Amino acid sequence: MRIMYQSGELKLSLTKKEIKHIVDNSGSPVTMDIKMLKVLHEDISDCVKAHWSNVEVWQAIEEHLASQKSISKK
Repeated sequence: MRIMYQSGELKLSLTKKEIKHIVDNSGSPVTMDIKMLKVLHEDISDCVKAHWSNVEVWQAIEEHLASQKSISKK
């Protein structure tokens, strides 16, 4: 199981074995190997960094464009 951030969306990647385990336990909490905790924590941290990096870049672009519009009006 891996979690990733692509093109503004959060993606979940599962192996066929993981999918079968989830389907076989549908409607119940699914036990995961505790070793996955570190990997998933790192995945989520990477996703958060990537998302906020994109958000901050677009905010900076929008602020720059807004300032350019106000300069050109003067």
